[in-house]
Amino acid sequence: MAAGKVSGDFILKILVGILFVVIGIEGIADFGGNAIYDELDEPFSIIVGVVLLVAGLLLIVPSFIGGIKGSFIKISTLVVLVAWIIFIILEDFIYGLSGLNGDEWFLWLEGLIYHLLILYCIYRVATPAVRKLGNK
Repeated sequence: MAAGKVSGDFILKILVGILFVVIGIEGIADFGGNAIYDELDEPFSIIVGVVLLVAGLLLIVPSFIGGIKGSFIKISTLVVLVAWIIFIILEDFIYGLSGLNGDEWFLWLEGLIYHLLILYCIYRVATPAVRKLGNK
């Protein structure tokens, strides 16, 4: 990448990485309120939090520092993708659909669309890694 020039894919990768670092910290610190951790016992929340934190870091760090094995980066992008799909299933369908009525459907739909937009961003970040993984 040329000095002074930043691509949209680079920014997207950094933002997705930061998102998962934050989600990982939420699990480690047991902040609550995140559907990924709602039904997990504390020790398992910490383990999942650490995995998501590391996966987020493995999206960010290689953009600035070399020497990290490509297989770790590929696996981390898949972890992030799978984690977000699980989040959508839990947050929007298992917990989100219970007791909806009237105009709450629009709020639910708005939340689902936000989550799907983030899923697409994660997919864009993960696609190159998945392609490389398939070529081996």
